[in-house]
Amino acid sequence: MRIEAFVPLAWRRPVATTEVDVLMTSVTLASTQSDTVEQGLKIALRAVLMSPNFVFRVENDPSPTSAAPHALGQYEIASRLSYFIWSSMPDADLFAAAKAGALVQTGLQSQVTRMLASPKAAAISDNFAGQWLYTRQMADAVPDPKLFPGFDESLRTAMKLEMEAMFREVVANGMAADKLLTADFTFINDRLAKHYGLPAVGSTTPVKVSLAGTTRGGILSQGAFLTVTSHQNRTSPVLRGKWIMNQLLCLDVPPPPPDVNITLDPAKATGTIRQQMEQHRANPVCASCHKQMDPIGLGLENYDAIGVHRTTDNGLAIDSSGELPDGRKFNGAQQLSTLVASDENFGRCMAEQLYTYALGRAPDRATAGHMDPAVLHAIAQSFRGAGYNFKDLVTQIATSPTFLNRRGEP
Repeated sequence: MRIEAFVPLAWRRPVATTEVDVLMTSVTLASTQSDTVEQGLKIALRAVLMSPNFVFRVENDPSPTSAAPHALGQYEIASRLSYFIWSSMPDADLFAAAKAGALVQTGLQSQVTRMLASPKAAAISDNFAGQWLYTRQMADAVPDPKLFPGFDESLRTAMKLEMEAMFREVVANGMAADKLLTADFTFINDRLAKHYGLPAVGSTTPVKVSLAGTTRGGILSQGAFLTVTSHQNRTSPVLRGKWIMNQLLCLDVPPPPPDVNITLDPAKATGTIRQQMEQHRANPVCASCHKQMDPIGLGLENYDAIGVHRTTDNGLAIDSSGELPDGRKFNGAQQLSTLVASDENFGRCMAEQLYTYALGRAPDRATAGHMDPAVLHAIAQSFRGAGYNFKDLVTQIATSPTFLNRRGEP
């Protein structure tokens, strides 16, 4: 491939003749130093790949200190869109659309539809879910091998694949996003079926199975979520409750005050986790935050630290009743899942999570006049109105003014 053809691909935009000329000086210099043309080209290619134009997705501000929004260029939009959906550079069709100036509303919508239908769209499923649903954290989960000898690498892999397959139902197959919480089916292999106490499925790869009549349903009863929100040696209602508040409802939980002991005293670890947490909340400094998180996480106590269903804890019957911060009460994982799925904060939160993923930054609510709050509100309303359709959410974000514009930093 000629260097004139390679550089626009590497830098994801057209390049000026002067830019190519600068790169080609290394070829000329090599010949004057008795080196081969090939050695000069290697130096030029190295310069291309070390350039900020390759390492970063460059978006230029005509006035870098101006807070006034300005439209992105067509090639900048192509890159934003491609890395949002594919986690990779634009393809030939996107480059052609950018060259033709076709990446405006109708053209953008058709490109989103095309890109989501591509096998490369698996990237938004795996990478967004990896961040939002914490599937990446499965790689770092280390349950205590003495307490949980059944946890091994094959189980770790099966748990991660289960949650990824569930999310792909939303991305690729059109399942409403709120069904992530209430679906009465899942994707398991024989290893995970044994772990869940379900009949073998006759496969080492995940297959879709019904959960009707079982103790499971939705991601809050899946092993991956339950494992990454537990400690090495026990469940954590705090981590589970905080995860649901942060990741599914976007409700802020303040950090613990400095110098406060946030661990349970092993010497006083008697009774169920619920009873131990009640002792912890007796400290008024701890109570203010824990009274929000604990009642949520305690509703999942029927699942141990690696997601095995149980009815007792420390030899005592488990009480899986709980309460959301707004006072709605529930008993057990299924009722909790139903309440979270029907909460309008769920749609708003998922929209915000994907919006942050797409733009590579958190929404700006502090700057007066910033478009983020109004744009996010409209996107969330559309998402709920479209029945929690993921493809509609991607399209709404990709055609939003904050995705297609940027501003400098005063």
